[in-house]
Amino acid sequence: MDVNKLLDELEELVEKKSKFFRRIMFLDADDVLDYTHQIRVSLPQQIQRADQITREKERILTEARDQADRMVTEAAEQAELTIRKAQDDARILISNHEITRQATQEGQRIVENARQEGEAIRQGAMEYARNVMENLNQSIDNLAQHVTQIQQVAQRARDEIKL
Repeated sequence: MDVNKLLDELEELVEKKSKFFRRIMFLDADDVLDYTHQIRVSLPQQIQRADQITREKERILTEARDQADRMVTEAAEQAELTIRKAQDDARILISNHEITRQATQEGQRIVENARQEGEAIRQGAMEYARNVMENLNQSIDNLAQHVTQIQQVAQRARDEIKL
């Protein structure tokens, strides 16, 4: 839950129930409001940093996905071009009556090499994408730890307010 929203709710509760708090808990509503203000002033830097990290993570993730998609598309296009060229080369070789058998074998070899090259390019692109995703997952884990620390600070602040 958003820290500012929690502070807003606490302030609203104190303002609405200040007479109740004073009678039951001997708590000064002004003191509680002062504490919430102090918390609100000290937390924004940490929250802004967490928000920045989150936005940066999203940007990097989007860029990595886009780049991986482009690489896979380019690999597929390159493989298709190589296969077409190999098929065209095979047709030309086959058209020469004297070397039909050799042309057929060469064409098959070229097509197979083109398929292998295309697969190798695609596998390389997929491996790169996996590496990028692993790095992003590590960054996300680090961000989660940072957010957890911020939440702990906020919880301690709420606990101090309750005291």
